[in-house]
Amino acid sequence: MKQDVVLPRVKHISRKDFLESHWRYKPGQHVTFIAPTQNGKTTMIFDLLAHTTFPKGVHPPIVLVIKPKDPLVAKKIKAMKYRKVQSWPAVKSPWNPNPAGYALWPKHTFDPDVDDEMHKRIMRTALRHTYKKGNTTIVADETYGLVEDLGLGKDITRIHTRGAAMGTGLWIATQKPTHIGRWAYGQAEHLFVGFDPDQQSRERFGEIGGVDPKLVQREAALLKKFEWLYFRRTDRVLCVIESE
Repeated sequence: MKQDVVLPRVKHISRKDFLESHWRYKPGQHVTFIAPTQNGKTTMIFDLLAHTTFPKGVHPPIVLVIKPKDPLVAKKIKAMKYRKVQSWPAVKSPWNPNPAGYALWPKHTFDPDVDDEMHKRIMRTALRHTYKKGNTTIVADETYGLVEDLGLGKDITRIHTRGAAMGTGLWIATQKPTHIGRWAYGQAEHLFVGFDPDQQSRERFGEIGGVDPKLVQREAALLKKFEWLYFRRTDRVLCVIESE
C-alpha cells in the first residue's frame, strides 16, 4: 500500500528576527516578491532596504515609481532619506550629495498618451544606464506596469538574465505569478511569496526550483495576510516570515 509522503514542517520566524539575523543580500543578486495587492509588498521591500548594507563603491539603490501618488512610498523614502528625482541620470544635489538611495518618480500630466511615452523614455534610460554602469540595485515595485504599460520587458529581462555579472541587482514585485516569466523564479536569489486565494497561482509557485513543489504549495496555502514564504536559492533556506 502506497503511503503519502510526509512533508517537513517549515520554520516560522518573526519579521524582526528575519531582518536582523536571516536577511543576507549581496550586490547583484535578484529578489522577487509575489503577492496580491494590500499584502504588504511595499512595506517589506523598504524594510529589507533599511536592513541592507551596501559596501563602499556600490551605488545607492534606485526605486522606480510609476504611480502619480503613493503616500506609503512617499513616507518611506522620506524616512529613509532617499532623494526623489524626476529624470535620470540624476543631477548631483549640493543639499544631498550622497543620498542613501533614489526614488525615480517622473511627473504626471494625467494625459495617458503623453505620460506613457515620457515615463517609458525616463525609465528605459534609467534601466539601461544602471545596467551599463553596474554595481547598483534597481527596485521595480510595479513590474507589470513597466512591462505591459511601458513596454520595458526586454530591459527588465536583460537585467534579470545578465545583470548579476554587472553587479546590478533587480528587485521586482508583482501581484500574480502569471504576470511575470519563469526567469523571475530562475534568476532570483531571494523569493518572497504571499498568500494568494487562487489555486492556479499557488500551483505555479511549485515551479520554484530547488525545493519540493508540494511543500511550497502547501506552505503558500497556509500563509496569513502579511506573512511571507521566503526562499533563498544558494543554500536552499525556506522559512515563513510572520507578520509581526
